[in-house]
Amino acid sequence: MDGGGNFRGLAMNKLRLVPLILIFLLLSAVPGSRTDIEPSMIDMEAQLAANAWDDRPFFDDSPFNIPIPDNAEIDPLSDAYVNNMVNSMSGEDVYVGIDYWSVPVFFADSSTPLHNVNLTDEWAIWDIMENVPIPDNAVPDPEEDGHLCIIDNETLIEYDFWQAEKTPAGWTANWGNMISLNSDGIFTDNWGARASGFALALGLIFPHEIAQGSINHALAYSTDDMYVKAGGPVRPATTSDGYSTDPLAIPEGTRLQLDPSIDIDSLALSDAGHIIATAMQEYGMILSDLGGGHQIYAYNPINSDNPNVWNSMLPTDEDGISWIFESKISITDFRVLKIGPQIPDLDVRTTLPPYILYTTGPSGTTGTTSGTEVTGFEIPDGTSILIAVGIVGVFLIVYVVIRKRT
Repeated sequence: MDGGGNFRGLAMNKLRLVPLILIFLLLSAVPGSRTDIEPSMIDMEAQLAANAWDDRPFFDDSPFNIPIPDNAEIDPLSDAYVNNMVNSMSGEDVYVGIDYWSVPVFFADSSTPLHNVNLTDEWAIWDIMENVPIPDNAVPDPEEDGHLCIIDNETLIEYDFWQAEKTPAGWTANWGNMISLNSDGIFTDNWGARASGFALALGLIFPHEIAQGSINHALAYSTDDMYVKAGGPVRPATTSDGYSTDPLAIPEGTRLQLDPSIDIDSLALSDAGHIIATAMQEYGMILSDLGGGHQIYAYNPINSDNPNVWNSMLPTDEDGISWIFESKISITDFRVLKIGPQIPDLDVRTTLPPYILYTTGPSGTTGTTSGTEVTGFEIPDGTSILIAVGIVGVFLIVYVVIRKRT
């Protein structure tokens, strides 16, 4: 009897733990939103990465990293938008900016000297960015934007700067911010160093991608200011410096796609041109900034160990531009995917709507973001939560039945 009583008491004590276990299971089953990760929150596996580009940076479900579905919905004004842009500074031609007006990227590790960077813009979120690992050979892009990107290979933190400069007194920048590669690469609560809120490394073309034969992400794109619409960005962008009142201007965040019906193999492009064009069909290019023509961006190797890395892959002219498509691809070969609603700029909005990639399917969408997190194409928002609630409900019923019997 005593043994049975002890056994029953032990069983009852264990049963009392069931609700706590179920609550834990429910919480763990509910997907949390992923935001910019502070260095202290980065997991050990990420810290052990030998190089930030061993794997594709940023979440696989970042808007830049999801391919365009076959049934993507085209904006009704797509033809009008692209035909409006043929008078660009670069005409109809799309080019790759490398040596100027692009982004130098330097890699840091635990041995890299730490610097405090003074931020001079009155709107900067900090007066000083402290303990930034900046390699001794780091230099910003030589043009007015002065972009500079530092990637810490060990913490996987990206440091972005606008109008950066190394002075005798130390490093300064007009603006600076940081973001983790364990994120979607999009600043949501603070401006980034690019007008659209995209991390500087997001959408860049890197030499190893050409060498490996594929670019598995959308490309950052800019065009003349007269074609960038005022009134705020569209998702996935979170900020904008567009100011055009042209009714056929497009807002920052707009995704363009090289017409997938074009047979790239028939264009006799160079290897690099073929690889970039394929990415333009599979992932597209996203309007990220104002520029001086139809420009996509490649890593600027200025002052790097291999400043001539692009010579054989993306040869440039005296202006640091690669006309890799040789007029075989025009801006009129692109189509504009359905543009979502414009959102107010950061200083006047109260909420950030989800990113939606529209399709012609029954539901009208293929993927959304919560904040900036893409939840994917197959499970609608809330479905996983309902499944978790159902499972927990079954366990609770079983728990109640066991309690009654004991």
